[in-house]
Amino acid sequence: MTTIDATIEPPDLDAAATLAATAASSVPGVHALGSLLGRASDAVRERVGLASTAPGVKIDTDRADSVTATVSLVVDYPHKLHEVSDAVRAAVRSALEPLGRGTIDVDVVVTGVFGPFDRDVVAEAEERADAVAARASEVADDVKDRTDAAVARAREAAGDVKDRTDAAVARASETVDDLKTRATTTVDDAVARSKDLAASASDTVSVAVSKTKDVAAGAAAAVEQTVQAARERVAAADAEADIAAADRVTEGLEPSRPADEATVRDTAAGATTPDATAADATTGADDRGDVSDVVAEALEDAAIDIAIAADEVRPGDKTPATDSVQAVVEDERPPS
Repeated sequence: MTTIDATIEPPDLDAAATLAATAASSVPGVHALGSLLGRASDAVRERVGLASTAPGVKIDTDRADSVTATVSLVVDYPHKLHEVSDAVRAAVRSALEPLGRGTIDVDVVVTGVFGPFDRDVVAEAEERADAVAARASEVADDVKDRTDAAVARAREAAGDVKDRTDAAVARASETVDDLKTRATTTVDDAVARSKDLAASASDTVSVAVSKTKDVAAGAAAAVEQTVQAARERVAAADAEADIAAADRVTEGLEPSRPADEATVRDTAAGATTPDATAADATTGADDRGDVSDVVAEALEDAAIDIAIAADEVRPGDKTPATDSVQAVVEDERPPS
């Protein structure tokens, strides 16, 4: 054993193990460090990122400033075990001396011999680990691709929904605008029709007023003509009555018939007999009664003409004016 003055702090043990592993692996005849099972475990751990810093090497230290390095290894056939072990001890010790520890002990443990016909389980484990890692990578890539595809489809669906929403909003806006246009057109049409109806009603009222004025004027003219005709008939009747009365008075005088002097004297003085005077009075009264009837009939005819004109102006009345006028005429007419 070699004793040197050196100091290794606990945080540097991993560095010492790495140096020892590197030195031992470089010795000819060393197939691999560690046992077969340990190597396989380390290979798997390495593939998943959990490998130890130096597989097959263990560094121990104590308070007496001594360091013990334990190296496990597999020797290649046909190298001799003791020669390989001695060479490993020397190499590891040389590697650890720069660390400054006082005493360095190196123990070598041969875990197996690897011949030309042996199966390297570590390599197989590494291959399987690589295959698993590759498969995991493929699965991860597939998952990533599927996730990306799902995200893309989700984005497309969101874009489609947005487009549909925008289209629906546009259609709704067009519908609202169309309804507003239709409502405006309808209101304008209604206003125009109302104006037309108002104008038509005004024209109708104007025509009705004109007709009423014409009818009233015609009725007034008819009444005036009727009254004038009645006046003329009354005047003619009065003249005829006077002439008839004069004729009757003249015919009542009988000069050829003898009479006494008093009678002759009365006749000469223009006096008439009581019977002749009564007859004349009766005749004059009858003539004036006929004239009054003529005037009354003329006035009744004029009133009926005016009522007919009123009915033409107000055709919607339930009771025509002619019926009312006829009833008044019947009530006012004197009994025969």
